[in-house]
Amino acid sequence: MTWLRHNLANVFTLFRLCSLPFIVWTYGLYAPGPAWPTAIIVLVAALSDVADGYAARHLHAVSRFGQWVDPLVDRVFYFTILATLWYYDTLPWYAVLPLLLRDALLLLFAVPFSRRTGEDPRPSRLGKYSNLVLVCALQWFIIDLRALGWAFYVAAATLYLVTGLQYAYHGVISARKNRGAQAPS
Repeated sequence: MTWLRHNLANVFTLFRLCSLPFIVWTYGLYAPGPAWPTAIIVLVAALSDVADGYAARHLHAVSRFGQWVDPLVDRVFYFTILATLWYYDTLPWYAVLPLLLRDALLLLFAVPFSRRTGEDPRPSRLGKYSNLVLVCALQWFIIDLRALGWAFYVAAATLYLVTGLQYAYHGVISARKNRGAQAPS
């Protein structure tokens, strides 16, 4: 029981990662029409993202592994769903590409940033809201309510790109602060 208490958040994160093949498979069965089984899996997986954070904080089980793997799985989760919707012609490439590039850049710079500053990745509150709006948008597309999907998607993409700039700004400030602390006196 102690092992589960200390690792419950990571179990939720790994569940989300393991849900991805089922999301792709079920969407492929129904695309381009409404894919309700996919929507249910995405909903449960998205709720597991909320549950992992809640479990880590309330069970005092925050781990370095979770601090790195959870945001990584989030990026892979959204990348996979966006790529799937693009593959099945639900979303055009020009709508998917900016979000995928933002996530690719975040992943590309996360490790060097952490090594340089000693800071682990921390999602911002706005970043969490952008994920919430994005998963809502994706759900509308998955169940083939595209007008609602596009309304949410525009908001989500805007928030997603703004948070990417926010993370980049934070990274530059932290790197400068760290460089200033290491400068010889």
